Amino acid sequence: MSRTRFLAALLGALTLFALATPASATAAPQQTLVRTIYYDSSRAAELTATVDQAVQIWNAGVTSVKLVRGTGGITITTAQNGSAPGTASCVGCTRGQIYFYRNQITSSGASALRVVVHEFGHILSLNHPSDIGNCAKVMAGGRCTNAQPSTAELAAVQRFWTGRVAAPAPAPHEHTIFAAA
Repeated sequence: MSRTRFLAALLGALTLFALATPASATAAPQQTLVRTIYYDSSRAAELTATVDQAVQIWNAGVTSVKLVRGTGGITITTAQNGSAPGTASCVGCTRGQIYFYRNQITSSGASALRVVVHEFGHILSLNHPSDIGNCAKVMAGGRCTNAQPSTAELAAVQRFWTGRVAAPAPAPHEHTIFAAA
């Protein structure tokens, strides 16, 4: 047998073997990419435990992204006064700022936990819905105590972070959403 025919026969046999082998035997298991966003609550003062509780709520509801205590990501600061109960510097980002304002949280009528979950919602990609004041949605603000994201909010975060590398986006406007309802 000539060298060319031998190589052609060998290539044909290898091709036949590859086609006959089940795909599951050759394919590596697909890993799910989980994006990690670090948050630093060392300047959250009396809201530190509330921040940790809000993180637990989001982490229990989504699997494509996880919030983890650490540095180099989202810095959380509590101050006395501001333009709203809280503000997030970006939407759908891994680095930025969240500010909470004591007096505005108190006067908003919303629970502090709802405000903190809401601001993390911005970091995780959510904007305000059109039905401001709807207590069933944490992103709707309002004078509410519900701090659990709706199924639709959780699904939106899950979709946004699945396989995504985060990029900063413009900051949302918080001035009136917690005063609604």
